[in-house]
Amino acid sequence: MATDISISFVDVLSRPLTSDATVTLELEDPTGVHAHTTQTSQQILLSAPAPGTSRLKVTIDHPDYVTQVVTVRLGTAPFYWDNRNCELVTSPNRTDLTITMGRVRQAPVVAEPFGGKAAGDQSGVFYQGAKEYVILRSLLRSATTGVGLVYDVRTLKEAAAPGGGPSSTLTIAKNDGWDRFSTADSTITLASNGGYLWLEYGSVTGKRPKEPRFLIAVWAPAITSPVPQEGLDCIVYFSPSTATADFPRSAYPYRVNYPYTVFPKDTKKQPYIDIAYRHLIFNHGYALALTASKKPALIVMPIFPAVPDGKESSRQMWQPFNSQEGLHRLLLEITQFLHGFGYAHNSGFSRWQGASAPEGGLPALPIPPAFSSTNQPRPKIRNVTLAGFSSGISGLFPVISTAAIQDSSKYPAAFFAADAKLFNDIWRELWDLDFELKEMATGIRRAALEKALLTWLGAGRERRLRMHHSGHTTGDVRPATLFPEIAKLAKTVTAPAAAGDSWAEEWRDLSGRWSLAFYSVAYLLAKDRPRDLQPVIPKLTDLEARKAVHPFTAAIGFGHAAQLRLG
Repeated sequence: MATDISISFVDVLSRPLTSDATVTLELEDPTGVHAHTTQTSQQILLSAPAPGTSRLKVTIDHPDYVTQVVTVRLGTAPFYWDNRNCELVTSPNRTDLTITMGRVRQAPVVAEPFGGKAAGDQSGVFYQGAKEYVILRSLLRSATTGVGLVYDVRTLKEAAAPGGGPSSTLTIAKNDGWDRFSTADSTITLASNGGYLWLEYGSVTGKRPKEPRFLIAVWAPAITSPVPQEGLDCIVYFSPSTATADFPRSAYPYRVNYPYTVFPKDTKKQPYIDIAYRHLIFNHGYALALTASKKPALIVMPIFPAVPDGKESSRQMWQPFNSQEGLHRLLLEITQFLHGFGYAHNSGFSRWQGASAPEGGLPALPIPPAFSSTNQPRPKIRNVTLAGFSSGISGLFPVISTAAIQDSSKYPAAFFAADAKLFNDIWRELWDLDFELKEMATGIRRAALEKALLTWLGAGRERRLRMHHSGHTTGDVRPATLFPEIAKLAKTVTAPAAAGDSWAEEWRDLSGRWSLAFYSVAYLLAKDRPRDLQPVIPKLTDLEARKAVHPFTAAIGFGHAAQLRLG
């Protein structure tokens, strides 16, 4: 029996839109297709369709949200529909269709430049072959066979310390290279264990050119079992500041020189793209370490534009993601997008890595129709980890004490914010992956950092703090000198006998809530190293070997924290 149909469209917070959308309704019955378009932000109520009506198609177009289209097969109950961003509830008197509007889309792609040279702004991420991101393609599959590449990955593991004492990842300082650690090796075919997406977040429709949109890298693990009712885990990673000579400067709203710009000119280098590959796949290898941990989580990496010099411009650096509101909204938008994209238990990744991304002004390839009569709500977010490396502390540190977005005129709460309290309830872990500790470089006093970390940790029994530091950021100073308040906490200490300048020290909370590891530069340098093992331990003869201990510390720190992560 036909019923009235109500149609509502809401944002990811289930709130009505703040302005009108263009809504097109198509009803198909035996006499043909009948279309009607209206401008509204209010719920639409359709009288019961005429007998024989077989299909309702709804298109919602809005300048602030990605267009949503859903087809509902009417007739005999239950009704079927084809968009996971929609929910449909049927009662004897009415059918309610709710459509969630998001602010994330796949980043566009463009063919690699002819001759391998380009300059200036580009229309998307470069791809090769059958629409697969350049560079990433070579990191996932063999260029000759197309078979997934196999990586040998080494991570730290807990083991009984030599001579007794608490378990530790440290062994003997006079050993060489990796033999100074207790480790575990894994063999990983990354292409079989997850998928990679470049996403745009913010004003992504092209209809608001004076408003910002941001590039986001996402690594999503394969979901091999049903998502727990509590939801998915997310790791948000703050990379070092892009305000260096390696990146072109871009002023708000970041529509020039960001994010697909070739720099320097006459190359095919897209620095804002390359930075994520370096951190997530090679060099740091976070996706590899996370896979080895067998504790799946989304890795979300905002790519921040390098703002011009000047106090006002620098105030925009890291916004809106240096606040609890801003990060919460980002994660809700991304999980909503992935849900609509089909990311789920046993879903494949054939449409990832750029394969279905928009190109040349065309829309993204449509998701293959998958009609269902069952509501499939967006997964909740269970545990959130914030991790930062080097000067990424400048983006992460403010989140500890900053609830609201700082500049709401440029990043309106309606479009960039979600509940800060709810974010704090799910923010479980903070990983210091060799934070920059020089106040001159970041403006953050070390004592203020220590106080903030302890305050954050003390705000919830479920919170976890992981700290890994190299001599690159500590000047080879022992942890008790740099973090005297943390040194006062009850803990176990593992400190193998030093061998000249080679020393390391590891602290552990008795209940496992926090841990700290300090390594001298010499402890992280190897005379010899295994071939083709990730991450690559710095070799004494390497160019700038002492500098290389900095990212290496972040890599082993991430891998160890991933092993210890709540899951």
